[in-house]
Amino acid sequence: MQPRRYYRQIVIRYITLPANEEDTDSEIDYIYQCLGLGDERDDVGRSVFRALVKASMHDTGISSRDIMALGEVSQAAVIYHLNLFQRSGLVVKDGRMYYLRGHSLEQTLEEMENDMHRRFDYLRGIARKIEEKKGF
Repeated sequence: MQPRRYYRQIVIRYITLPANEEDTDSEIDYIYQCLGLGDERDDVGRSVFRALVKASMHDTGISSRDIMALGEVSQAAVIYHLNLFQRSGLVVKDGRMYYLRGHSLEQTLEEMENDMHRRFDYLRGIARKIEEKKGF
């Protein structure tokens, strides 16, 4: 049996900045939407993402049950979004606790950006090999 593979995928969207830049929830939602994790209609995903970001602001993780307690959301819906965030490279799990990948949202985004640069370096290396063959 083949081991299960998770492919990281982030879609960077260009969306309008929030009108009120002083509203932390709007800023968190903006990042959530820009990363292609969901849109303004995805209340569950947004609330899960907000909970993770706010937990990281207190240097802690958060359990799926704690996220469930923040709103009227099923544990299955919370777990679905946490798994999605893990596959995107945004979240890590340690025991029952979920954490942003970095110690902060900024560090998490920086690590994801570094992943992207490494992947593009790898792709450019393959492109260089292809172009060196010229007569393929």
